[in-house]
Amino acid sequence: MDLASQKKVHTNLRKSIRLYKRLVAYVFVYKWVFILGIVLVIAFSLTTPGVAMLMKPLLDGSFVERDPVYILWTPIALIVIFAVRGLAAYLNSLCFSWMTSKVVYDIQGVLIDRVVYLPTRFYDTNSSSQIIARISLDVNRLMSAATTALITMVRETVTIIGLLTWIFILDWVLSLIIVTSTPIIMMLAQAVARRLRSIHHIAMHQSAIFLQHLQEVTANHRLVKLFQTAKYEVSRLDEIANELRRLKFKESVADGLTVPVAEFVSTVAIAGAIYFTLTRDLTDPLTVGGFVSFMAALALITSAMKRLLRINNMIQSGLAAAERVFFLMDQNPEIETGNRNIDLQSMKGSISFEDITFNYPEAVKSSLNGLNLQIEPCQTVALVGASGSGKTTLTSLIPRLYEIQGGQLKIDGVDVREYKISEVRNLVSFVSQDVFMFDDTVSANIAYGDFGFATEEAIYQAAKSAYALEFIEQLPKKFDTIVGEKGVRLSGGQKQRIAIARAFIKDAPILIFDEATSALDTRSEYEVRQALHAIGEGRTVIIIAHRLSSIEHVDRIVVMSEGKIVEDGDHQSLMDLRGYYYDLYTVYHQNDET
Repeated sequence: MDLASQKKVHTNLRKSIRLYKRLVAYVFVYKWVFILGIVLVIAFSLTTPGVAMLMKPLLDGSFVERDPVYILWTPIALIVIFAVRGLAAYLNSLCFSWMTSKVVYDIQGVLIDRVVYLPTRFYDTNSSSQIIARISLDVNRLMSAATTALITMVRETVTIIGLLTWIFILDWVLSLIIVTSTPIIMMLAQAVARRLRSIHHIAMHQSAIFLQHLQEVTANHRLVKLFQTAKYEVSRLDEIANELRRLKFKESVADGLTVPVAEFVSTVAIAGAIYFTLTRDLTDPLTVGGFVSFMAALALITSAMKRLLRINNMIQSGLAAAERVFFLMDQNPEIETGNRNIDLQSMKGSISFEDITFNYPEAVKSSLNGLNLQIEPCQTVALVGASGSGKTTLTSLIPRLYEIQGGQLKIDGVDVREYKISEVRNLVSFVSQDVFMFDDTVSANIAYGDFGFATEEAIYQAAKSAYALEFIEQLPKKFDTIVGEKGVRLSGGQKQRIAIARAFIKDAPILIFDEATSALDTRSEYEVRQALHAIGEGRTVIIIAHRLSSIEHVDRIVVMSEGKIVEDGDHQSLMDLRGYYYDLYTVYHQNDET
């Protein structure tokens, strides 16, 4: 092995030890159950050498010498050994099953807590299916592999040590011949381990991609039907599934080679021992019972060695899963820079952007470039501009979904970084163009705006204010109607009004509305606008405008281009300028007429 390969082996070994140490920290929360389980595994393991040892008195004392003491007690000893074996196996299974379920629960709890508080940037670069796979599949795979591998390792190691001790007692010369095969088997296991670790990493990544594509296809099944892309999607999923099949086969090739080669090496050593026994001339040769006991012990050692080698695949799978799990666990949550509390009742809702700069990771150019904007309390401001001009980025900075990289963002004259993140987000209600509904009741989706505190009366009044009461009363179970996944049982306008009711019940001084009324029919659009007008009273409202005809009567229109403000004023003054807004408005109406 060259120097580079040796360094790689040592690096992987150190990494594996670190991963196991971290896992042990979770296991040792339940150390007494763990210790009891290990003791029971050891008790089970010691019964195997006991069976081999029983062969000598069984043959020599019972069959050869016909000793009545051996004839009576040997069968009793056999019954006791297997009774202890069965009881120990059952109880250690219970111990480890209970402990494994608790550790999985604990790790998943830590991961869920971490995922909920991860910054928005993390979700920009990691798909939801990858995160779900790590929390659900990888944690279970990790614990299943770790527990099974640990039990097998302890059980078979104790068994092998016990059997080796016995065969050395019987005949140390023969035992040395057998032991010579061990280094060859260990070198083989190490080589296979490196190969398996690499395969498992690729396979887990491919599994997550497969899950992601499958989730996309099922979630967008209507799109697949309408554009008749079923064959393409099936082909794409089949390609990934086939790659997973190939990886599984490669794993089987590497793993399957270990046992036959190890078995062959062991058999050669055993054959040599048998030949040596039969040809040597000793004054005190092994008795028949001793020889049978020796060979039985060798057979049991070989079986134990096989089982020990088979866990190699499981260990590598567990280590690969552990890397993915602990990678997610090691992600930094949102940085809580502030400690200042907010009195919602006294907040006026003024917003000041001062020389704001911001860019996304790996972006070619900045999204915001030295932007300055002052929004007065209770003012309604519309942001317009071409796609990619920075409108959504600007509004995402207010509730600290992203942190500014330069300049200052102030609410009521105070830098938002001085406030706690939770306090800042209490100031903002958000109605997105992509309205998200939980697969729950209408009531629960509205109450989400004031989660844990919303009363039935408050939910009713919010629905009424959002012009949603009329259609809710016509639903099969009214407020208790399940809306379906992503609100599939509701129309676009109905979902928008429930989202507005959700914002109503939050009763925050700042409202951000990413307008999506252009996708609604005329009646739904009118009802949504009425609801928006109602919710906007007494609040600072920022509208990301897509339909320019809908913002003609707002207080201010801010025109953005390439992360900067290029025009600012009301509709008429901007039209009189005949500048950027005038061009946008003209193009919009030309398209609208056609």
